[in-house]
Amino acid sequence: MRHRSTALSATLGGISLVAALGGTVAVLVEAVTRVGSDDDGPMWTALVLFGLAVVGCALWLFAVRAAPGVARLPDGPVRAGIPRHLAPIRRNWPHIGQVLLFLLAPYVLVRVAAPSAGSVLGELPGFLLLIGTIAALARLPLLLSGQLPPPLRGFRRRVASGQPVLATRARLGRPLRVDVRTASATGSGEIVTSVAYGLAVTPEGAREVVSPQDEGFFGVEAVDERKMYRLTIGERHLSHSVAQLAGHQGWFCVPREWRAYTGVRGERPLVPAFFASDTGHVVWAAIEPVLVETALAEGLLTPRETDIGLRAAPVRRPSFYLARAHDRLLALGFGVVLATVPAMTGLVPAWATVLFGVAGLALLGRAAYVAVTAPYRFQVQDERLWKHFEFTDPALR
Repeated sequence: MRHRSTALSATLGGISLVAALGGTVAVLVEAVTRVGSDDDGPMWTALVLFGLAVVGCALWLFAVRAAPGVARLPDGPVRAGIPRHLAPIRRNWPHIGQVLLFLLAPYVLVRVAAPSAGSVLGELPGFLLLIGTIAALARLPLLLSGQLPPPLRGFRRRVASGQPVLATRARLGRPLRVDVRTASATGSGEIVTSVAYGLAVTPEGAREVVSPQDEGFFGVEAVDERKMYRLTIGERHLSHSVAQLAGHQGWFCVPREWRAYTGVRGERPLVPAFFASDTGHVVWAAIEPVLVETALAEGLLTPRETDIGLRAAPVRRPSFYLARAHDRLLALGFGVVLATVPAMTGLVPAWATVLFGVAGLALLGRAAYVAVTAPYRFQVQDERLWKHFEFTDPALR
């Protein structure tokens, strides 16, 4: 079960993450100031900051476990108008901070384990820092462009400028996970399974259809900002939204010029869409053009103006804590800190600092694997949330 993000847990988590990043920067500053000297004394600033990070992380863990679970929001009064001001998906700052910490952590471990510049190991920290900087710059477009892909960003700008939309009153249904088995496009004879996440939507006046294969099904898919990063932004956005908005009424909208989005070469065309609930929340998604065409033919989607006085924003993101992922991750992180502290005190021999550094790097590698893969597996395997469907290409039967 996901826990709500409270002011206390968010503050403690932020303090812990900032202190850990600050300790990493402190090691970098210490390394620069000690260039050309034989000073191998304790790195007091970094030690204090890492200690604060450990204490803050422990308090954050207690605070988030004590927070109530995420629950469905109460229904709001019917909104006659469609909001014109729509907020994008919020950036996941804890995840971004975690990525930066993992990028810089190897430098800290090698720096404290091999503080003598000029040797092969002594030059390794600079090389690791260079790799971390390049990796951080590679992710810079994701941080600067926001959390919506270009089609949805353009749709949002047009809505904000007052252009009409095609809309219908609708109700949010259950989130769906669809596994499709097809033959590999390489001709190798392998069977490839593609996974898509979506959300059923029932327009007002239409019957509810659950299965994507049944006639009359109407639903949307999760948006994907950067396929190369695979951050599952849209999938998490859908899961967070449906946990609090399942069964809510609102306005389902697509662009009036929806055919302009169907000519993308090399990709399956999808039309940007959003659902504005009566509670003042927005769910961003995408929909297949054939479903838009069918809804227009049945008179479900009609042109409507937006209301300049109404706003909508995504639901508040739940706590970053995932029990299955972070219990192990925090234990591994504590092990990394324990491996780093002895070398930072300057009180252990050189062979011990190297030994602790190697152990810390091994633990860090395992922690990075857990951080990258466990949250995604947790979301996929949450059977309480996702209704699972499996389809096979008829050519394989």
